[in-house]
Amino acid sequence: MNTPQANTSEKQNAQLVWRDFLPCLWMLLGVLGVFPFFAAYGYTRFELHGVFAAITAASVVLFAMEAAILSAIFLKNTELRVQSVLLGMFFRAGIPLVFGMLMHKAGGPLAEAGLFGMILVYYLLTLVVETILAVQLVSQTSTIKKAV
Repeated sequence: MNTPQANTSEKQNAQLVWRDFLPCLWMLLGVLGVFPFFAAYGYTRFELHGVFAAITAASVVLFAMEAAILSAIFLKNTELRVQSVLLGMFFRAGIPLVFGMLMHKAGGPLAEAGLFGMILVYYLLTLVVETILAVQLVSQTSTIKKAV
């Protein structure tokens, strides 16, 4: 039987789920906010290959940062909150650095256009924002009653 109170609690739960993913949106907006500067730099130095390098760098770093944030989101209500930040560090640092080193080692027009440097600068710019968002997610603790 559906009561008005049950319907409102379901709506509140849906809003809570939506709000939990707002840090992912903030990270996307942050990366998209600085992308024009990277694209302009890439175009002035390396023309179209520089723009493709900027797109690739933004995509790789955004994927890594979103994976780090999602690990904190999915594990924030468990006893693995601190471990979720450590797992996020693996995603945040590992994916861009390994991808950048592999692409640099492989060579080609993207590597010549400074892909690895763009990845590093994107990484440093987004690191502060992602760390703040992850710490906020972890510090939002729910009341857990333990049996005594």
